[in-house]
Amino acid sequence: MYDFKKPSRQSIRGIAILFGFNSYKIIKSLFLLIAGFSYYLIKGEKVFGLSKYQAFSAIAIIFLFILLRSVLEFLNFKFHISGDDFKLSKGILNKEEITVSKSKIQNIYIRQNILQQIINVVQLDIETAGDAKAEVKITALSRNKAKALKDELLLNINSISTEEASNETEQGQHIYYRASIKKLLLEGFSENHIKSFLIIAGFIGGLYSTYEDFIDELKLGDKIEVLITQNESSISALIFIIFGILIVTLTISILFSISKTFLLNYDLQVIEHKKTIEIKKGLFNKVAIILSPSRIQNIEIENNRLKRFFGLNTLRIKQAMVDKKLQKHFSIIGLDQLQVNYLVEKLMQPFSITSKKEKPERYYIRILILTALIPIALFNSIAFFVLENLFWIINFFVIPLLSLMIYWKYKKSYYTLNNNLLVVGGGSISTLTEILEIHKIQAVATKQTVFQKLRNIASVEVYTASKVTKIIYVKESRANEIVNFLLYQVESQRKDWM
Repeated sequence: MYDFKKPSRQSIRGIAILFGFNSYKIIKSLFLLIAGFSYYLIKGEKVFGLSKYQAFSAIAIIFLFILLRSVLEFLNFKFHISGDDFKLSKGILNKEEITVSKSKIQNIYIRQNILQQIINVVQLDIETAGDAKAEVKITALSRNKAKALKDELLLNINSISTEEASNETEQGQHIYYRASIKKLLLEGFSENHIKSFLIIAGFIGGLYSTYEDFIDELKLGDKIEVLITQNESSISALIFIIFGILIVTLTISILFSISKTFLLNYDLQVIEHKKTIEIKKGLFNKVAIILSPSRIQNIEIENNRLKRFFGLNTLRIKQAMVDKKLQKHFSIIGLDQLQVNYLVEKLMQPFSITSKKEKPERYYIRILILTALIPIALFNSIAFFVLENLFWIINFFVIPLLSLMIYWKYKKSYYTLNNNLLVVGGGSISTLTEILEIHKIQAVATKQTVFQKLRNIASVEVYTASKVTKIIYVKESRANEIVNFLLYQVESQRKDWM
């Protein structure tokens, strides 16, 4: 149906996509200027010495330039297949020619953001094993053409057949798992809301620094100060205000976590093929990802006390050279333990901890205590300026909390080895289990500080193509045994890791 041997362009709708992308880049780079423009516009004053008509005329000229650039980018973007190579040419003034060998292709993804959904086109990303971001991005193709191109590029690649890589082939596939709305909401509710709070706080801080003059004119600070002054004789009123602020902050953080989880994992499906699985998810940014066991380097299983109460687990897959923006989509949420075990077996091999769990030396507890002194000092410094002579009260909350986290962190830390798998556990509030196949290890090293050397303590760092896994604070003799065992297993098994 499609002849990819002849140079072809993207869909004509690609002009709108390019215009949207280029406009977003301009708005992002000129955010402070736009914020200033909106500030003066609200006040009804001249914008940087220009009248409103002149300012809007300048904006119209800028967007006209963006449209012209988008048209030229569209006309100069061509691709075709020549033999075993995919070739692409692009650029306006600076021409760029890209050649990718089929045999070097690591992953091919079909994506669709909200603008592409509205215009009814998809984006095709091609990744090779030599880069951590997509080598080729074709932003506007019809779904049928994108599928046909993907199948053509994957043809004759032994690790994944065309039938297995196809997103829409019905034969030999079925939906193994689909996350319900209830599971998405429970996952969002049981997330780490501290991260959500920090994201919101950073966003509000950025807005305040941008609109500081405008906010000062509202005199919100004076109103809050008057409110506190009027109630300074009543400790209960002040506590009530602080408690109310905490409740509002927690509520906003929870709602943010739920919204983020829902949008990212909307209609999450795990589709099982003969030798691979496929992940489909997303509301405003839809993705379809094929996962082949030969390319998976590490698997992580994460949960916490609340998730375990709801029977939820998150499975994260680590692959080499994955686009950083796509990495967050390499996860499957809302799984029960049986589903986790099945998928680990499908992507790696049967997983069960049968050998004895080995723990770090108690020296690790000393390190955790020393590390905890930093937040203790920080919280006490802040409390000193707020509570003055009563600053020490905060330690009744901080020290027990940090002590509990130290206990959890040491209790959850372990490692176990067999001839095929290395499993490392850790975490404090959350519980994290890392799994990697030994034959995919690329390098092993021991790390040791001067203080550890005096106590014959060392850590082992295990390198795969996607990340570093650490076995921390073991006896130096045991660390050497682990290194020798892992290297022997890698050399003796001689299996492909890609």
